[in-house]
Amino acid sequence: MNHIDDNFFIALADNLLTLIEKKGLDVAEIAAAANIDRRQVYRLINKEHMPKLSTLIKISLAAGIEPNILFDFKFNYKEYMEIMGIYLAKTKK
Repeated sequence: MNHIDDNFFIALADNLLTLIEKKGLDVAEIAAAANIDRRQVYRLINKEHMPKLSTLIKISLAAGIEPNILFDFKFNYKEYMEIMGIYLAKTKK
């Protein structure tokens, strides 16, 4: 099985799993409520696939998790930017 090697998505998947476990929810039930294949949810929480943003929102809402909570976790963005070769855009003069 291939695994995601993007640290942000790994952290996001970990946060989603933590939130699901705290709520005591079943992944298959979340998938059914979101009207998506349960394998998509399992692949996300097992860090095998990065879904589209719209799929993440569906999963989040079906789990009763507001999207801003899903994305609210500690993450070192500065280090991530360095690793990924991302630079801040310069403002127009």
